[in-house]
Amino acid sequence: MNYKYITGDNLEITSSGWADGTVLQDLYPDSSFVSGVENLRGMKMVPVIKDRKIYAKYVFDKSFEGGPGLVHGGILSTVLDEMMGYATFTQNLFCVTANLNVNFRAPSPVEKEFEIYAWVKNIDGKKVYTESVIQSEEIIHVESDGLFIDLGQDAAREYFSPERKYP
Repeated sequence: MNYKYITGDNLEITSSGWADGTVLQDLYPDSSFVSGVENLRGMKMVPVIKDRKIYAKYVFDKSFEGGPGLVHGGILSTVLDEMMGYATFTQNLFCVTANLNVNFRAPSPVEKEFEIYAWVKNIDGKKVYTESVIQSEEIIHVESDGLFIDLGQDAAREYFSPERKYP
């Protein structure tokens, strides 16, 4: 893939619990706007692990429209932020977003199917560097990179449910 704003570098997923096909939708079923199956106003996107990346197919309906016929940039940014957050889980890290950079390369029409990918590029101590794209066929519509901060296992207990069975 020919990226303009990101590198495409992708870390290996080292834990055997995060295999291709693992569905991540139920990690936050009630709270996630993007993937929560119990969130009545949510998008109910189904992210899975595919080729060492977080992957989803999605059709943005007209309720996510910004300009006429186009998906609102804030919705696209929200989706990429969540997908990159899931990518940090594949490294067995509990992170929060510190910085998100989004580059809109091509218009993203509503009612069109897109593929969304996110992955971890690098880890430097508590800093976790991620990247993501929204594409259709071979057209990259949006590229993003993010900096996430690993809260560590102890601090994360306040925000992440330790009783949940993460892979």
